[in-house]
Parts: sequence; structure tokens; C-alpha cells
Amino acid sequence: MFFNVQSKCYICSKSLKKILSKLIKLYYIFLSNVRSILFIAIIFVFNLNSNAQINSNSINTIVIDPGHGGKDSGTMGTKRFKIYEKHVALDVSLKLGEYISNTFPNIEIIYTRKNDVFLELHERTEIANRKNADLFISVHCDGFTNSNASGASVFVMGMSKLKANLDVAMRENSAIYMEDNYKQTYEGFDPKSPESNIVFSLMQNTYLDQSLQLAEFVEHEFSTTANRKSRGVKQAPFYVISRTNMPSILIECGFLTNPKEEEFLHTDKGKDFIASAIYRAFKSYKENIENINLDSVNSTQTPKRYVKKEIIEPKKPDIIFKVQIGTFLKSMIKDELFVILDAQEIFSDGVYKYYIGNELSKIECENLKDSMIKKGFKDAFIVPFYKNKRISVKEALDLQIKLH
Repeated sequence: MFFNVQSKCYICSKSLKKILSKLIKLYYIFLSNVRSILFIAIIFVFNLNSNAQINSNSINTIVIDPGHGGKDSGTMGTKRFKIYEKHVALDVSLKLGEYISNTFPNIEIIYTRKNDVFLELHERTEIANRKNADLFISVHCDGFTNSNASGASVFVMGMSKLKANLDVAMRENSAIYMEDNYKQTYEGFDPKSPESNIVFSLMQNTYLDQSLQLAEFVEHEFSTTANRKSRGVKQAPFYVISRTNMPSILIECGFLTNPKEEEFLHTDKGKDFIASAIYRAFKSYKENIENINLDSVNSTQTPKRYVKKEIIEPKKPDIIFKVQIGTFLKSMIKDELFVILDAQEIFSDGVYKYYIGNELSKIECENLKDSMIKKGFKDAFIVPFYKNKRISVKEALDLQIKLH
């Protein structure tokens, strides 16, 4: 029975890409006649696949993507300097990779570029997919006509508040125009077309949950320890994170069109602040999905020396552990399988998430997770809640100690 349900819900990523590619071609050939039909078809295909949310239990490979490069300068800022977005993005990316490598030497860090060269957008995502990366982090700087605009932003692929974020995505996607034969390469995708951007915004739903987790950690670090103005976590149709087969985020480090932020981001200290904030966010994300304690790990230690925290039962059931077994674009609560499992449905961030269990300790929840994996939910993972609010595993374990 589980196999039959999965056969309805799971479609391999490669096949999906091919299907979507063909649909997009048809969309532009018959634009005046089939727009509504195509959007319905695309949404249907992604609803079928949305339960394939992947949650890797270990992070072995990270692709860091410094935005722009070469003939593509990106945001030129106030134009008072000859340092543009491509330069700042590269410096921050290299610092970020060095931070991660120093603490986690077993993790392979791959850069889409390590110097000032031009890369086509599709090449960047192909590098990540070819290497089967576990994370994709694209680093950029923002720009706006109003020089007072300031702050850092973190984007994931999606359609939430699309109108408000579409301009940023269209600006970053416009790098396509610098490529030869871009019409053939991107199969009719037009960065200036809202319709094109909306189509591609559907492609990353599979990894939305984990992308949001990492993005929220980055946003938290920006607004707290890095003491930077944070513009929050947003969803927008960036091409460079639409084709990756892994959780992906795009970071706008700040506005180069704001004189003060431009000067800050030009300094080594400023770039170090941004890179270290992203690193700390990654460290928290890794700890959360791998259920390990990294507090005692310094830059010379390797992942082999990580130690799990002792589980202490709370006096009151304020903290509960659940197992997340799926993420969908539409409600599946009446599906036979979820009825049998007595799954709990929570609507969040534009998607329906499904949970099993109300365990008082992570150890008990580990057993439940293992049983779900055996039943076919191979991507099941643990999610703690504190007073009905979702928190990280680390926060849950820390709270258990305090409440003991």
C-alpha cells in the first residue's frame, strides 16, 4: 500500500525537469491560447512531487556561488568606487568557505567561481547538481534607486508576496542577457516577464522547507550577532536557485547603492561580519538537521568529535517532538495513508506539512522516525515544538535542561 501511494506522489527529479521544460516551451509557443491550461498543468505536476521533500541526514558538499563576475558587474553601487557587487560577493563567499572548512574539514566546499570570471546562470546550477551538493548558497549585494534603502535579505525560491519581491529577482535574472544564445539556452525564459518568473518559482517547492530553515538561521544571525539591519526572509523567483536539486538560498548582503552600507561592505571587517554570520547560521542548520551538539567544537575539531547532548525529560509537556513525513502544495489530510497514520496537518509558508507523534523525548521520536522510514517515508525527520511553536532541536534540548 505504501508503495502504491508513493508511486502516485513521487516523480524523479530528472523526469520532472524534462516535463517542465517541455511545458515551458509550449507556453511560449501558444502563449495567447494556453496560459491558463499550462499553469494548471505545472501546478498539478508539482503537487504530485511535493511529497518528495528531501532531508539529508548529513551535509557533505556545499556549493557557494559568488554572484555575477567578469563582464557582469552586478550592482555598481554609488559608482564612487571601482568595487562592484561581483567583487564583494566573491570576497564574502571565499571568507564563508574558509570559515566552514576550518571547522568542518570533512565538508567539501565548491565555488562556482574563485576569481573574476563570467558564468552563465545555468552553469552555476549545473555545477551544484553535477556534484550532488547538499546545499547551494548564492551570495549577492542589493541595489535600489533610493539611496536610503538598506539592510540584508535572504531569499528562497517561491511565490509568497511575489509582487513585492519580483523586481529583485528580475534584476538578478537579467544577467541572462549577457549570455550568448540565451533564448535557446533558457527555452524562451524572459527575465523581464513576470509570467516566466512565476513559472520557475514552482520548481524549488521540493526543497522549500529546508531552504526556509537555513534562511531563517541566516536572518537571525544578521539581525542579532552581526548587528545588521535585516529585511527578513523572502520568497522570489530567482533563476539561479530554481534549478538546483538541493536546498538553496540567495543572500543579498546589503545595499551598495546606500553610501554607508557600500563603505561597510568594502571593508575587510564588513565582509567578515557578513561571512561569519552566514557561517554561524550554517552551523546551526547543520546541528539542527543532524541532531548533534556543536557547542564544544572549535575550528580545529572534526565532525568525528561531535557529542550528542544528554536527553532530560521536562517536568511539563511543554516540549514535544514530532516526525515530519511530508510537504505538499495542497491538503492531503483525507488521503487514505495519512488517515491511517493519524497524521497532523499544519499549513505554513504556503505549504501543507504533515507530522506524526507527540513524543516527550528525542530518543522516543528517533524510534518513531525510524519506523516511518521503514514504512516508506525515507526523508522523515524530527521537528520539536515548544508551546505549539516550532523550534530547532538544539533549542529543544537546551530548554529541556532548563526545565528539568
